[in-house]
Amino acid sequence: MALNAYLPDNSDAILTYVVPPTFGPLAVGALVWAPLGARRVQGIVLELSDQRPGDFAIREILDRADPEAIAAPQQLAMARWFSRTQAVRLWDALELTLPPGVQQEIERTWRPSPSGLTIDLGTLDERDRAVLFHLRRSGEQTETELRLDLRGSDADLRRTYTGLHEQGLIVLGSHITRPNVAPKREWSARPTVPDAALALAELARAPRLAAVLQAVIEQATDGEAVLLPELRDVGATPAHLRSLALRGMLELEQVEVRRDPLIGRIPPLEHPPDLTLEQERGWRVIVAAQDAAARTGRAQPILLHGVTGSGKTELYLRAIGRTMRAGGQALVLVPEIALTTQLVRRFAARFPNQLAVLHSELGMGERYDEWRRLRRGDARVVVGSRSAIWSPLADLKLIIVDEEHEGSFKHEATPFYHARDLALRLGELAGAVTILGSATPSIETAYAVQVGKMDVIELHERVGRRVVNGVARAESIPLPPVRVVDLRVELKAGVRSIFSRPLQSAIHRTLEAHEQTILFLNRRGMASFVMCRDCGETIHCPRCAISLAVHGTEGDSSAPATLRCHYCGHVDWVPRNCPTCFSTRIRDFGVGTQRVVEEVKALFPSARVMRWDRDVTGRKGSHEALLDRFLRHEADIMVGTQMVAKGLDLPLVTLVGVITADTALNLPDFRSGERTFQLLAQVAGRAGRRTAGGTVIVQTYTPEHYAIQAAAGHDYRQFYREEIAFRRSTHYPPFSRLIRFVTQSASNKTAERVAGELDNQIRATLEARKIKDWAIIGPAPAFLQKLRDRFRWHILVRLPDPAQLLDGFGVPRGWTVDVDPVSLL
Repeated sequence: MALNAYLPDNSDAILTYVVPPTFGPLAVGALVWAPLGARRVQGIVLELSDQRPGDFAIREILDRADPEAIAAPQQLAMARWFSRTQAVRLWDALELTLPPGVQQEIERTWRPSPSGLTIDLGTLDERDRAVLFHLRRSGEQTETELRLDLRGSDADLRRTYTGLHEQGLIVLGSHITRPNVAPKREWSARPTVPDAALALAELARAPRLAAVLQAVIEQATDGEAVLLPELRDVGATPAHLRSLALRGMLELEQVEVRRDPLIGRIPPLEHPPDLTLEQERGWRVIVAAQDAAARTGRAQPILLHGVTGSGKTELYLRAIGRTMRAGGQALVLVPEIALTTQLVRRFAARFPNQLAVLHSELGMGERYDEWRRLRRGDARVVVGSRSAIWSPLADLKLIIVDEEHEGSFKHEATPFYHARDLALRLGELAGAVTILGSATPSIETAYAVQVGKMDVIELHERVGRRVVNGVARAESIPLPPVRVVDLRVELKAGVRSIFSRPLQSAIHRTLEAHEQTILFLNRRGMASFVMCRDCGETIHCPRCAISLAVHGTEGDSSAPATLRCHYCGHVDWVPRNCPTCFSTRIRDFGVGTQRVVEEVKALFPSARVMRWDRDVTGRKGSHEALLDRFLRHEADIMVGTQMVAKGLDLPLVTLVGVITADTALNLPDFRSGERTFQLLAQVAGRAGRRTAGGTVIVQTYTPEHYAIQAAAGHDYRQFYREEIAFRRSTHYPPFSRLIRFVTQSASNKTAERVAGELDNQIRATLEARKIKDWAIIGPAPAFLQKLRDRFRWHILVRLPDPAQLLDGFGVPRGWTVDVDPVSLL
């Protein structure tokens, strides 16, 4: 048998190897060791064949890397398509299909030769002497270990290794790095004593061992073994278990233990509620699509366009249940970890023991175990963030992308990918039904519906649930009224507070009613920037072309504030004097979530206030803990960034206040209007999700903007008409596709020169291929021209199809390519 494998060091060439007769069964997608020149490297099997490709010599595959690291066929096909259409290196795409932490490398090692152990170190120069002296003391070391210990540059150390090797003073070796993850194993114990009382009497002088044995006997019901973690209450250790086993009192075994991210969090079994008439109509569309996919292997994608709180999740759950009953698997993508918490609870309640969870807040071991459950088919449903699109689902029949409009579905680092777009492609490859859900669909998705490339289900009414005689009944709830407050009028009236008069009154009424309020501001910290009022100097980050934001010290309002860069993490003290003119007239401007919290406490001292932004959600489980506290009404007011605008169901929230609606509108990005409308509509959707009703107050300096007007009227159609007209007139997506090329350099002049060279190459290619309807914007400095001491220039190419340029186009080293970028900053 022969196979074709891709090896990461081989410049996207696919190589052929022979499978040795003793190798055993091998699957497409397996991670294997293969020879490449004089080295061993890991690669992924892409094809298997019973036919040897020729009579010429072909090398044999060496070994499996991980017997369970086998990517699913559809994910492999998606990775190859992704690589081909997005100018992504094939290995960068393929390794996304592998479980986390399993990849290994062959790393070079060095050790002293016999001559190196005896030579007089005084005869060597300083660098050679330092390396050889270190190796004499430590023995064999990898190049990574030597670099960390000796703190030299890679180039200098390589020259030193080469020189010492040529002199015969050190010997080259190799070392296989260990995987970063492996199955977790725990000791299990089963009692073997016929008479428990007699055995415990024998341990009278060993009370700790007696306590451990007693615990094992009590917990080992029906002959089942007891795991070591279950014996922690009596202080059991592996040494205690081994001691009891040597006495013949226990039978020990090491067993694999699943790292379950849902342990202790499974809610009671949930029974499906009745559907409204709108939901029933939508459900019939989904059933028809599933039946068509089962017959033909094809189904047109569906947009589930429902206002916030309209019951989209119930339709997801029913579609998943029907998929599982037919033997299929389902993939559910959600945009944020914060949103995952509530959704996962509902899914776990409906599908106990069938759910896997995948997102970045999980530990690597948890993700590895969930990945293997999905590959084995032990879990039939996966809920996760964007990376879950690469889950190994062999029987995939349903894909759901909740809040499909969210920009966080875009992976903003190499390799760039949009999980929603990959979901549509994966649905085609797997013959699965794909459902995109949103109250505020992206313009591209809505346009796909308009031109007939996607079906649509519309839910116009909010759904409430009232329990009658133990049965949940559906009832319609109106959307909350939205009041737009013109801050220019407030300013003329002498209001200097960040809260307008209507918002202050509404907060007061909500507190009196013992209900909850959300205050939304998409900016962290105390203030946006610090400026000298004499010379106008703004304090900037020394590494980035961005002003530093003012942050208070978490948990200590009396501590001095600091200046922080939200991009590179640089921290500095707020200066007392202007660094340019030395004036003391220096102050901060703008508002962040920390300042909002301070102002709330000053105006409403009896209110319990909590904050939800990235600064307070750094620890594992912090999102869930904050959400639970708010649901338990441990706070009256939640101040947060866009995290609070996600699809959260907060029954006691009857007031939502938007501190300023203008933040995103002022950014130099053609999507700024769309983002503003989506954020306002989504955050407004947190209010009045129960029969108590709700109110939304939006503060703005531009109340006449169509995005704000449409959000205030809960009118997506009005917004879409305005936005699609703007996109058509400017020929922005969906009437074209975009490719963004970005380069970085320590020198601005170098970045500008390189950008000019690529601009010439792109223009020459487009003209030579006679491509029509293209335009190039740039080359120009990026909006954030300097990040982490690197100057950034970009080129934006607008054309009908990115493949027209990218097919066979040699992108120079040092450039990143982002097809269909969601941000131009």
